[in-house]
Amino acid sequence: MLKSIRNSLVLTSLLYVVLGLLLLLFPGLSLGLARLLVGGVTLIYGVVRIVSYVKGGQQDSFELFIGVLLALLGLFLLAFMQFFMALVPFVLGVYILVDSIGAVKRSLDMRALGYGRWWLSCLVAGVLAVCGLVMIFDPFSTLEGLVMFIGLGFLFDGVYTLVNTLLFERLSR
Repeated sequence: MLKSIRNSLVLTSLLYVVLGLLLLLFPGLSLGLARLLVGGVTLIYGVVRIVSYVKGGQQDSFELFIGVLLALLGLFLLAFMQFFMALVPFVLGVYILVDSIGAVKRSLDMRALGYGRWWLSCLVAGVLAVCGLVMIFDPFSTLEGLVMFIGLGFLFDGVYTLVNTLLFERLSR
């Protein structure tokens, strides 16, 4: 294995492990930093486009419009990100709840058709309905759980890639 590829894989793996641990151990802080990053970058990009329009003396008012729109969006995200952060799990929870109600109906249809394990499908649909309700009524803990799950994914991927890279290098010698 080329040394530069190996070094790149090891570095990326270590960064994934660190990111995964940060997301797992500090999900609330990670969400706050993400909010600041997304809102801040959007605001800065909007201001840069406005300044570019003003300094360039351009006649293209679309550039100014996009700059103002991005700057306002950045400010809005910084000020009201909690609303958006609560909206995503809520909408996902409604979707899961509605889908699970349909799954309960399908499992009851399977029972009517004589399928012996209809109850298993009904049980899974019931668990999904409970998950949907939790997401609807407690979106902030759900969001932190989602961040922790993403962190677990990064951690697993980082460790897996690191171990495979080092094993491959050892086996190829």
